[in-house]
Parts: sequence; C-alpha cells; structure tokens
Amino acid sequence: MADKTSTFESLKTWIQQLPGVSEAPHRFGGTEFQVEGVEFMHSHGHSWLDIRLSKEDQAAVLKAGEALRHRFAPQAGWVSFRIDGSDDLAKAKKIIQLAYENAKKNLEDVKSRRIQTKL
Repeated sequence: MADKTSTFESLKTWIQQLPGVSEAPHRFGGTEFQVEGVEFMHSHGHSWLDIRLSKEDQAAVLKAGEALRHRFAPQAGWVSFRIDGSDDLAKAKKIIQLAYENAKKNLEDVKSRRIQTKL
C-alpha cells in the first residue's frame, strides 16, 4: 500500500506542475485534474486513474495494453489505469501527458460549446 500511495503522490506532484492544471473534488469521488477548467483525468484513491484521450490515442494505448477499457464511458475516449507500484509511474505519465495535450488542444471547442449552452 505504501508503494501505491507514494507513487500516486509523486504522480500528483508531477501533474500539478503542468501549466494551467488545477485540482478539484471529482463528482464521483476522488480527485479531478483540469487544464483551464477542462477535466482530463481523475483518480479514485491511490490505485485507479481514469484518463480522457483522443479516440486515436485511446485506440493506441488500448492496443498496446498500456491501459484498460473504461467501464462506463469508453465511447468518450476514457481509459482506466491501475497503479500497482512505482514501476507504473513512467507509463502513467505518458498516458496523462497525452490526455493533457488533448485537453489543451480542445480548449477552444469546449469553451465555444459552453457559450452556446448558456445562450
């Protein structure tokens, strides 16, 4: 358990240093990470991460066996990742970086949809 906790805390510190990232409580429990208000991942405790990717990145990481199919929203690009120990840190960072870059790329689309919803 200590290895999972320290690995998660190390990962969390790394995520928080990404430009524009903020942390908030997730609506289903755990911690949500956003870039300029757009969620790109969340955690459920120290072991489970749910990460939102582009469809292309999702297909690639699933095919390579680097992540698991998300149990509720795979159609939206979500994947799940299980942290078992420090050996998982590099792989988690790689997938989270993909999600972060995808969220940044899609910020304008998300902001536009939010404005349209408010009208």
